[in-house]
Amino acid sequence: MTTMETTKTIPDTLGDLRKLFRKYSTEDWEPIPGDGDHSYAVRWLQAGQWMTVSSLIQPTKAKNLRQCYQVIQYLFLWGSRGVGGVSQGVTFIHGGLAVTGNHQPEDALAEAYATLGVEPTTSMEEITSIYRTKSRYAHPDGVQDPEEKQVREARSKRLNHAYQVIEKARA
Repeated sequence: MTTMETTKTIPDTLGDLRKLFRKYSTEDWEPIPGDGDHSYAVRWLQAGQWMTVSSLIQPTKAKNLRQCYQVIQYLFLWGSRGVGGVSQGVTFIHGGLAVTGNHQPEDALAEAYATLGVEPTTSMEEITSIYRTKSRYAHPDGVQDPEEKQVREARSKRLNHAYQVIEKARA
């Protein structure tokens, strides 16, 4: 197997994802970097249901995020052509294993902006408003289903972390 050939950085792909989700009027979305490894996942809300695509086969976070972007792009393209029915647990394999690079510090800020779904040029006042709105939606209280509660707790933590990263960067 070979690795994906791309010069796209994490901020480049996050920008492409923003455009893609805007084009298809996606309700909400978030990038989810892997903890301590080079994996990446992207979740999006479509017709009231969360969909997730993840990749860990590529040797870097940037390439795994790009892999997610390409899969999502095809899913939207297929959906627009009437093809549906994505099955949970389907695995897309493209690329091979190689020595991984380290997560770059500048990627943390780009990921924080993407997690909140805002552009780097968005005012702090608007970021705060969006953060509060998303935090209310992601809050686990009042949810009975244990699985959904776990998902919301994790999302709430990601939103809080993203907001703190942006606040610190702008201080």
